[in-house]
Order: sequence, then structure tokens, then C-alpha cells
Amino acid sequence: MNKLTVSLTLAVATSLATSALASTPESWRQLDRQVSRACIAASGLSRAKIITDKASFSDRVPVELRIVEGFNRQLVIDVKLCAYDRRTRRATTTEGTGRLGVNRN
Repeated sequence: MNKLTVSLTLAVATSLATSALASTPESWRQLDRQVSRACIAASGLSRAKIITDKASFSDRVPVELRIVEGFNRQLVIDVKLCAYDRRTRRATTTEGTGRLGVNRN
């Protein structure tokens, strides 16, 4: 085998191994932890936690959705919807009360 064949074989094997690892249960747990941390931080709420089920979209729309609950500056329970972009690894939130079927009044 020449050097080019060996290099190409290694590149393909590495590529296949990397894509296979992306779908392992551990990689999904790691992504979930990463999304949760980013959404909690973006919410600005104290004692924040992720509530209810998560929503994940395909790679065509690489977005994860979470609902975050915690206390605002007035120490009132607040709910926010978080969208996490898997490509940029950034989270943003919007007020969730009422829109999410959660009424905290």
C-alpha cells in the first residue's frame, strides 16, 4: 500500500468512527447536559431547573427546546422557553408564562 492509500483509509475510518460516536447514548446524554447548562445560564433565573420533556429537531433544523423554571429578581417563580442552536452552541430564552400552557399568576 502506498502512503496515499493508507492516509485515505485512515481518514475514512476516522470519519466513520466519529459519526458513529455522535449517536451513542453517552453522546446524547452529554448533549442534553450541555443544552441544560446553556439554557439555565441564558434564563438568568436563580435556582433554575429544566422542567417537562425536551424537544429535539433533526439536523436540518438543529435546535433543542427546553422549558426552564426558576425565580426571577423579585423572587417570583418564572418560566422561560429556551432554544439552543446545536451548530453555534448558543442558547436564547423568551418569556414562557401563558404561551406554554403554564400559568403562574
